[in-house]
Amino acid sequence: MFSNCILNLLKDPAYQELNAYYQTSTVFNILGLERNENRHSAFIAWLLNPAESHQLGENPLKQFLSLVAAHTSDQHGNADEYKCYYDIVRPHLITGNYRLEVDTIRTEQSIIGLARGRSSDFADYVEKTKSGAFSTDSQNRFDIWMLLRITFEGENGADETWTLPLVVENKIYSKEGDAGDKDKAQTVRYKNAMGVIKNIIGQGKYCQPLMVYLTPDRTKPTAEDFVPLSYQDLLDYVITPSSIHAQAQTISQETKVMLDGYIRNLSCPTTNSDADKSYSILAIEASESDKLERIYAHPAFKQALYGMYSSEAQQLLDAEYKETEDEQKIIEDFWNANENLFKVVLYNHFKNDADKLVIARRIIKVSNRDNTRYIVVDADGKSMNQKPASKSESAFLIFKAYCQKETVNLDKLREAFPCKEISTYYYDRYLQHLFYDFDTEVTVDFHANKYYGNVIQEGNWDFYSDNDHILPCTSGRVRNVKMWRKGDFDRLVEWAKKYGINVIPA
Repeated sequence: MFSNCILNLLKDPAYQELNAYYQTSTVFNILGLERNENRHSAFIAWLLNPAESHQLGENPLKQFLSLVAAHTSDQHGNADEYKCYYDIVRPHLITGNYRLEVDTIRTEQSIIGLARGRSSDFADYVEKTKSGAFSTDSQNRFDIWMLLRITFEGENGADETWTLPLVVENKIYSKEGDAGDKDKAQTVRYKNAMGVIKNIIGQGKYCQPLMVYLTPDRTKPTAEDFVPLSYQDLLDYVITPSSIHAQAQTISQETKVMLDGYIRNLSCPTTNSDADKSYSILAIEASESDKLERIYAHPAFKQALYGMYSSEAQQLLDAEYKETEDEQKIIEDFWNANENLFKVVLYNHFKNDADKLVIARRIIKVSNRDNTRYIVVDADGKSMNQKPASKSESAFLIFKAYCQKETVNLDKLREAFPCKEISTYYYDRYLQHLFYDFDTEVTVDFHANKYYGNVIQEGNWDFYSDNDHILPCTSGRVRNVKMWRKGDFDRLVEWAKKYGINVIPA
């Protein structure tokens, strides 16, 4: 029985430790700031600044510089004077063999604020407002700005001092500004602006701009001069070592709490209700991975995953699981009681499998707290389902009830249930319609999407693909989308009432 399987997992020490860990609130989720980019930038700047209250000195900043330098490729050390990492500097940054001086570390630094009387030099790189003034909005500010100097012994035995203007562009949810236009892309403008700043600050001699593009999955920026790093890199090589150092030394308790809370914040799924935000989990501490894998391998987890998300589970799991009606309520309660932990388990297992991570993120990125099941009643008062159904299944039954009452083709079905009026998830991102021909490749038809025209049905994506979910239309085999956020589903339920179709919570 599934209840016995649950008990077996509950007594596992790995489950007990991790469940308590991921149920604990941090100041970030208490304030609703789990994925606020500005707050993340502020924390990172605090940790990297030796003059701040953490008492960790230069260690975090030096570890960060080592991480950045180590992630450069050969192309970043050659001819272009604006590119980072001249060979003479890179070894010193990696090894830490230098003396460090910090001039400035701050967040939200406007680019034009660094002009020092040479604003006209930035005319092509900083956008302007309607009034003609240089813009200081988020597309024209450095998320983190540092001005550093390092001194080391040069080849002739004398000390050399290099100025390092350093920029971190931090992206959690938002995309790079104007990435579709290479000349106007945000990182390209920033790279060019750094070329001007280099000449203003260092007069071009012994000055090396450093540029970092920080994202959840090490996204490649438009400008190759930016070094792509992930939050997992930052956790593994900077934050976790800082936490270990803080625990081992007589560092203030406040610093230990801050570091522990931030680490937990990176791995805990966000409670933000915006379901389209894909990066719910940013990074997981390496020491937790083995324990998370033990939970993933447990039958209770896999049975719960299948019971909650059967379509995705069939693509993710290595075995078939059956759902029984009398256990469904137990499965839902069990999943909801462990939602944060189970999402982390899922992400951890598939984080290095790009294809399956896309599927797993469909589960990870949404809140599953509302798992209400429904009965769909057609215009004649007949129930379309005996067993309570999920939102996605109920949506299919609504459309099926309409098709059975009316003689419809694909165009009429689209007219009866317009995507624009019902689904903000699809219409504002991917698709113009809720219905597509079953046997034809579906492509992104939302013009503003950069993937417009690309086929999107591989791996079944967000469409039903089985014969049990073919809508009875005169124009042939028709299928519908199956991703329904609560707000969109509520609109669908209200829309269905126009055709005498009612949806009743079970």
